[in-house]
Amino acid sequence: MPYNWNGDYVPSKADRSTDILGQKEIGGVGQLIYHPFRYKDYILANDNEEYCAFPVCRPGYEPDFPSDDSVSGKGLLVSLCNLARQIDDWDNKIPYDQLIIQWCKENMHPYRIDFVYQELTEEGFDIKGHDAELAARDGIFSINDFMKDLEKLYTTALFYEALEGICVADEDAACSLYKEGKYFEGLPFFESFKNIHSMPDIDVSTAGGNLVKEMELYAEYQKSHPAKQPPDGQFEEEPYDNYWELLNKLIERTPDFNMCLKVNPKTNRIEFSADVNSVFDIAWFTLARMISEDPAPENKGLSNDDRSEGIMICCRHCGDFLIRRNGRQEYCDKPDCQKARNAKNQREFRRRKRIENAQKQKKNTPKT
Repeated sequence: MPYNWNGDYVPSKADRSTDILGQKEIGGVGQLIYHPFRYKDYILANDNEEYCAFPVCRPGYEPDFPSDDSVSGKGLLVSLCNLARQIDDWDNKIPYDQLIIQWCKENMHPYRIDFVYQELTEEGFDIKGHDAELAARDGIFSINDFMKDLEKLYTTALFYEALEGICVADEDAACSLYKEGKYFEGLPFFESFKNIHSMPDIDVSTAGGNLVKEMELYAEYQKSHPAKQPPDGQFEEEPYDNYWELLNKLIERTPDFNMCLKVNPKTNRIEFSADVNSVFDIAWFTLARMISEDPAPENKGLSNDDRSEGIMICCRHCGDFLIRRNGRQEYCDKPDCQKARNAKNQREFRRRKRIENAQKQKKNTPKT
């Protein structure tokens, strides 16, 4: 309860339904502070009937400590989503457990990050003794847990990308969001806009008030009057009209974050930071920051740059995730994707020239 300096109660003037204090208003945006490290290898085996990855920590397999810059939040978010995309691809022939282990070896250990880091960096840590055994044991993680965490992050990232698209009339990602992958199932939030579900009043007098018979009459009507189907890749109703409802679904899928005080290894100062225990915490925090820094929907697409830089998008050619460097970027840097970009630009150029030439001919043609 608010009191003044004299101890008198002063009613609050804040509107609790609309007055929100964000982190920027209370003194800066919270940081991400974590300590990345990599095991050189893992052994896949069962642990109490749970299929797990066991880190190898012994002489010749000393853990690696990459610089913080090499494993940024956006970099981890993109690489995790691309890992999920590869795992979920029907054409992929590499077992998903091997892909997960390869990702961990190339990026960072995924779970209990700070706890295991402290074990590995304690003064007097002995790679030949019991210390290494403890650090390896505490680094064990479930492959099934990794897959569950990866699926939720991946499907939410696809939802975010699709929601960004409908703000600039790009509905391709939204139309294909709900699809069955090899391991992950897309989200169905846009499916209701593909059909008209309205049920007109029909004559149910013959049912004599019997609810079951009324339901049978409605079912028979639906059977003989199937829902109208729009062409592939199009919506019957406009998803953007329900933008705020869809945005709330995205918010609901984003986990809450605990904040705490941590020592920043770059500055050796204490900072207010998100509590990070796994790479998925880092990825979720990064995605949440991306969502929170988006412009209002009515301001998207106003300039020549249709979509903001710094957000995550999917390459229009290969489908890989990437962080947009500028508002016009639609393709990643892979050679084949750049060839596709150049080909698209050439087609657009030729199309514009044809239109210009046709307009000139029409203008120069004498009227009869």
